Amino acid sequence: MRVRHGMAPRDIALVLAAAAASLLACATPGEPGPASAPSAPAAAQAESRLKPAPPPAELGSVERFAWQAVIQLGEAYAAGDVDGFLARVSRGFYRGYPALETALHALVRDTTSRSAVVAVQAVALEGERVSVRALWERRLVPRNGAPQFLAGETVFYFLRSETSLRLLDFRGDVPFGIQGIPAVP
Repeated sequence: MRVRHGMAPRDIALVLAAAAASLLACATPGEPGPASAPSAPAAAQAESRLKPAPPPAELGSVERFAWQAVIQLGEAYAAGDVDGFLARVSRGFYRGYPALETALHALVRDTTSRSAVVAVQAVALEGERVSVRALWERRLVPRNGAPQFLAGETVFYFLRSETSLRLLDFRGDVPFGIQGIPAVP
């Protein structure tokens, strides 16, 4: 389609609109452009191989709360909500609460977007602790680089109190690949 010299402004607008529609129709999810730019959470859900599910009805209230706590950690990570993430972490976090706080602030400062999809696999009560095994996928876009994808499996250990659950430790992959958290306590 070509815009010709001497065309009426209305005709030029129609030619441009038709060209734009043609481009949008040809765009694929991997190509840049408006047709492939859904919001980060929607994009993460659409591209993820994980299928998050609600907690099974047979879980007790503590197990359901722990299930939701892991989902909320993923949501806080994706939103760049450092305070929201840390609100679910014990000050006695075995790998160092200050190291986690520093790592989260650096992550938010050094990225333009993050997304996370979490699929809880199992929950178990162990005395005053609750463990939640989850698969996760995360995507992030560094301020000075290409988008990054990482997937992992983490067992989150929460300390149970009368009113809350707080993340105490984890085993397996570092949650959401957050850099700066010691791998071993």
